[in-house]
Amino acid sequence: MRFINKWSYACAKGLSEALNENHQKRREYNFGFQIIIGEFVKFSAIIIVSLIFGVFLPALVITLAFVSLRMIAGGYHMDTQGKCLLVTLGLFIPAALIAKYTCHYWNTLQLVLLIFITFIAGLYALIRYAPRDNPNKPITEPDEILKFKKLSLGYLFVWLVIIVVLTLLQMKLFVISLGFGVLLELFMITQAGHKFFDLIKYRLGQKRK
Repeated sequence: MRFINKWSYACAKGLSEALNENHQKRREYNFGFQIIIGEFVKFSAIIIVSLIFGVFLPALVITLAFVSLRMIAGGYHMDTQGKCLLVTLGLFIPAALIAKYTCHYWNTLQLVLLIFITFIAGLYALIRYAPRDNPNKPITEPDEILKFKKLSLGYLFVWLVIIVVLTLLQMKLFVISLGFGVLLELFMITQAGHKFFDLIKYRLGQKRK
């Protein structure tokens, strides 16, 4: 999105001039501001759209589950902020709608099945693929790879404890939302997920031409 690039550049230029930094530092600041402003815009859009559709709570839980695992496991990255925003809304809002309007129909056995599938899929995906490289900050050192893999698996076990407790308390909306959030992130680190989002990126690029 052009306005994010403009705001980021303006902030980076102002900061580098205030600190009397060189051009290289300005580029680093610009990249940092793009991430900060882009995430703020994305999160704001999720809040606004989820409020419009009346699914703020499940959308928030899905987002928090997704983002917290993504920070340590990595995942697919779109090549522009605009595409990233569209894909995020296209995934999170429908998932939140499903969680809200179907949660009353889920029985305990179905919730347990969701937890089991998510946990097993998580073990497989995280052991095999995590951490998935960020193209802007590749993780190549063996020690770093091992550290983030352990953190990802640790997250999964903490998630398991929390979601089991929520299931026992029959807090179905939270259970389903936490399950969907983790499943979306797991899909983004797999080969199948990368092929799928490559296709989405290509289609979105074609529409702009």
